[in-house]
Amino acid sequence: MKTLDKYVAREMIVPFVSGFTIVLVLLVGTIIYNNISFIVDKMKYWPDLLYWIFLQIPYWVMVALPSGALFGCSLAITRLAQDTEITMMRMAGIRTTRIFLPIFAIGCFISIIAYVFQEKVTVWAQDESAKVQRRLFMAPGPLSIQPNIFFKIDNYCIYVNNIERHGDVIQLNNIMMYEMPYGDGLPTLITAKSATEHKLIWTLNDCTMWQVKNREPELYAHYKTHKMNMQRAMAEFIDQQQKVPGAMTISELHKQMNLMKKSGLPSRSYEIEYNFKLAIPLCSLILMFCVAPLSLKYGRSGGFMGVLIGILVLFLYWNVFVFSRALAEKGALQPLLAGWSEVIIFTALGALLMWKVE
Repeated sequence: MKTLDKYVAREMIVPFVSGFTIVLVLLVGTIIYNNISFIVDKMKYWPDLLYWIFLQIPYWVMVALPSGALFGCSLAITRLAQDTEITMMRMAGIRTTRIFLPIFAIGCFISIIAYVFQEKVTVWAQDESAKVQRRLFMAPGPLSIQPNIFFKIDNYCIYVNNIERHGDVIQLNNIMMYEMPYGDGLPTLITAKSATEHKLIWTLNDCTMWQVKNREPELYAHYKTHKMNMQRAMAEFIDQQQKVPGAMTISELHKQMNLMKKSGLPSRSYEIEYNFKLAIPLCSLILMFCVAPLSLKYGRSGGFMGVLIGILVLFLYWNVFVFSRALAEKGALQPLLAGWSEVIIFTALGALLMWKVE
């Protein structure tokens, strides 16, 4: 049986590598296509741009791994079925599930590798990518930073309506700063038409200050210009934003979810990312579980049928993945159900097909 396992597993290696590579190359091409305006604007900073594109690849590796697995499984079984080798194995008394066992073992191995890769490489790449992207945003040239920016640094909660660059000077427009109280002091609310920074000194223009007593702001002072020593450069304030959910490990997402729930804050985006990160590494195995019986049933039609089965299953998988995530983000689907939807659907479908071919 070890000889049989090695023989069946060997049939899958080349199709898996080929399918994974082709899909990954196509997906990497979409990075450039979807960000072409940003790339053209920042072309003179090409070292950072290349590094940023490189950092997008680990995320797409996670998407391409199930694709490679299903193509590897589909083409391997189609080839064995076309040459009647599976028929001969079954005539020798070997059950179909036993023939598929080495393929499913490879699927388990791919899922484990995917989980480790996601936790160690993809998370780091997403975090590093956000840093490089913010550095590119802050570079001279058209600013890509979106308006209505919120960030929290030290004892300040700051809202910015928009950001402009004039040479080396960064200007914040229509800002609001909420300073938390020290000791028994009162919280302070500061608004300003604009603010600029020079040598760590922030200059607020058309500045109004309120002190908040009994949850009601009372006018404290108004200045045409007001200087504040913030101890840090403005670019550093903008750059130090909270990790996005995609740049968090599963354990970090779990802690953040619990913290936000205890604080009464919405945690939906973290719940969505948490469930998808748990489910996606399993997809390589689940898709093979579904593709294997389909390839056995239609494999005698030729190698093209293996490619067609892979494309159809990949199309179905990708649409379940995209639509379930979109519905979860819109609140139409629970994060738990959305994250595990592809696993539930393809496990049920695979179990039905395996029962039929057996």
